[in-house]
Amino acid sequence: MMNSILTLPSREETKDAKPLLTLFTVLKPFEGEADSHQRNAIASWRALEPDVEILLVSNTRIPEDVRSQFHCYQATKINRYGTPLLDEVFRLAASKGRGAVRAFVNADIILDHRFVNAAEQLMQSKLHSWLAIGQRIELEMPNRIDHSDDQWISDRFQEIGSRGTAASSLCKDFFLFPADLFQDIPAFAIGRGNWDNWMVWKSKASHIPVVDISQVAPVIHQEHGYSHVPGGRMSAYVSGPEARENQRLAGGRNWLVGSTPNWRLDKEGIHPMRFATLRFSKDLLRVASLLRTMIGFPNPRRVVKESAKIGVSAGAKDEHSDPGDPTDSAASP
Repeated sequence: MMNSILTLPSREETKDAKPLLTLFTVLKPFEGEADSHQRNAIASWRALEPDVEILLVSNTRIPEDVRSQFHCYQATKINRYGTPLLDEVFRLAASKGRGAVRAFVNADIILDHRFVNAAEQLMQSKLHSWLAIGQRIELEMPNRIDHSDDQWISDRFQEIGSRGTAASSLCKDFFLFPADLFQDIPAFAIGRGNWDNWMVWKSKASHIPVVDISQVAPVIHQEHGYSHVPGGRMSAYVSGPEARENQRLAGGRNWLVGSTPNWRLDKEGIHPMRFATLRFSKDLLRVASLLRTMIGFPNPRRVVKESAKIGVSAGAKDEHSDPGDPTDSAASP
């Protein structure tokens, strides 16, 4: 059981308001670029109050100025490498959260009000249940940003048109879902590969629509290195022991079926996507570039061929992920 460090946020006017959204995350140590990136992300989330409540989980020391403003919890369940395990984190969000919607968001992701709007639209939609994901936008950020007002958030989102780069669909940095879902998940290691694909695969296997909200709720990922993981990015997501353990718990990598939504929320409303694999094919160059970085393929043409093989081998599994009847959500993750 986790022990609460703080039971109430410091803003007196919001302590009794019931939020729409419970946003929870697992923090890295507040060191180097992770310090500034996490402070940027958390400041953008704070701007969404009182519609959002924020639960911060860490197995290391949280600075006092952060602890004094947020619900903070100590992660007590870690693996032998010192990495927090997500089954405990998701149970905490289920038990402590007050919002009708839960959102797991990586601690370096910047959000704006459109994220909350998307959650509200999904709650009011014809879908009885759903999991929402989105394609992040990569943006290089300065070391320090003035958070004294919220103008810096809109400034950053204006910059993504000129400086931002859309990431591969394999990269999933948030999961948005109703409070009754994902209360109990396997003991995945946070920040390592394969658990995020499991979230999408499990939803599809349970006949729960997976909704892409990228068009209505863009999110910013602050570019960073992987020096915090021995072996770097490849080890974190593919070859390392924690990534392999996540793969075992997930029953495979599920790259294709775990990266393709079968519904979309856009300005016209919510719609089924009948050809989920087509979206993956359109993203093949980004996927190939990511795989080349992670797996170390020396030849870009070979990357495309290997990516195509992934699609062929997983295609049979993905065919069973038809969006189907949006009211058919009896099986819950």
